Amino acid sequence: MTNEYTGRSAERGGVQKETEVERARAELVAALSELEDKVNVPKRIKRLRVEDPNRFLAGVSAVGAVAAGIVAIGVTILVKRRH
Repeated sequence: MTNEYTGRSAERGGVQKETEVERARAELVAALSELEDKVNVPKRIKRLRVEDPNRFLAGVSAVGAVAAGIVAIGVTILVKRRH
């Protein structure tokens, strides 16, 4: 079937549009997957634990130290209020 305005095959244009749609869909899937990887914190932590265990342990230690500091400050404040 020939397009009366362009003289080109109508099927060819349809296939080209499908290819463009498929490529756009693949790009969208890739972008969404990348975004999910960035915002999925548990997945990032698991990957870090496997890929770089030393960095993971350093991060866990830092979080533990901060939590211990917050608890210590809270206890200090409570003790001072009672006196």
